[in-house]
Amino acid sequence: MKPILSISEAEVGQALTVRKSIELARQAYVKRARKLALEPVRTWFTIPGGASFYFMPAHVFGLRTVTVKVVSVKRGNGTRLLPSTSATIYVFDSKTGSALARIAGNNLTAIRTAASSALATHILALREVDTLGIIGTGRQAQAHVPAMLQVRNVSRVLVYSRSKAHRAAFVRSVSKSTSVPVSSATSAEELARKSDVLVLATSSPVPLFRGSSVSRGTHVNAIGASLPSSREMDTTLVKRSVLVVDSLEQAVATYGDVMIPLKERAITRSRIRAELGELILDPRIMKRGKNDITIFKAGGLAVLDAIFADYLVSRL
Repeated sequence: MKPILSISEAEVGQALTVRKSIELARQAYVKRARKLALEPVRTWFTIPGGASFYFMPAHVFGLRTVTVKVVSVKRGNGTRLLPSTSATIYVFDSKTGSALARIAGNNLTAIRTAASSALATHILALREVDTLGIIGTGRQAQAHVPAMLQVRNVSRVLVYSRSKAHRAAFVRSVSKSTSVPVSSATSAEELARKSDVLVLATSSPVPLFRGSSVSRGTHVNAIGASLPSSREMDTTLVKRSVLVVDSLEQAVATYGDVMIPLKERAITRSRIRAELGELILDPRIMKRGKNDITIFKAGGLAVLDAIFADYLVSRL
C-alpha cells in the first residue's frame, strides 16, 4: 500500500499561482452549475463553551478523488497564540475508498476563497475602480490582494482591523509584494466609505460597519463569518444591495449575513439574484446598474476544495 501523501501549507502555496487558482475556481463553479458534482450541504455544530466545527465532503464527476474538509472555528484563539480557524482536507480514491492524501487546508482555503472573490469581482464590480478596501488582516485578507489585482486595476489598498499592530504588519507584508500603495484606515466606517471594492475577511459575530456608509456602485465580497449566528454586514446593507451567493441552499441555511435579515423579514429569498456559477455560465442573467451595490456572499464550497485538492494530488 502506498503511503498517504502529506501536503504542507508551504507546498500548497508554492503549487498554486493566482492565475491557476482563478482557473481552478472557475472550473469548480461551472461543474457545480452544470450539476456535475456531489456536494452535500455542510454539517456543522458548536461545542458549548468551545469551538465550532463543520464538515464539507464533495466529489466532482470524472475525478478520481473524493474530498472531505474539516474546519474548526474559535474566536478569541488569538489571545492564546492559536489560529481562529483551522482546516484540513482529506483525500480518498473515489473507486476504492482508499486514503490518498492529507492536505493542510488553511492556505488552500484562503487561496481558493480569494479566487472565488476574483471571479465575482470580475463579473459584478464596476470596470473603473480606485480603492480596494479590506477588513481583516489574516491569511484570507492577504490572499485577496493579488487575486483582486488580477481582475481590477486599483490605485491603492486600504486595510482595517481593530488591532493597530495587525494593521501595521499587514501594510508591511503586502507592500513587499505589490507596487500598489497600501495603507491603513482609522476605522471600519472610513474604509467602507472610501472603498470601491470591499473585502470582508473576519470571523466577526456582529456587523463591521453601518450599511449606510457604503457608497453606491460599490462591490462587496463578504467571505468571512459563515455561521448562522455571525455576520459581517448589517441588514441595511443587505437591503440596499443586489445579492449573489456561492450556494443558495447553503446561504439560507448557514450564513448569518443572509439568515438574519430573512428571519427579520427585512428581505425575502428573491433578494438573492443568482449563484456565482450561474453568472459565470451566463453573465447576462443579471445586469448591474452603475449605482447598484453588489454583494458576493460566500461561506466556501466543498466543490472548490475537491477541484483544488485533486489538482494538488495529481501534481505533487
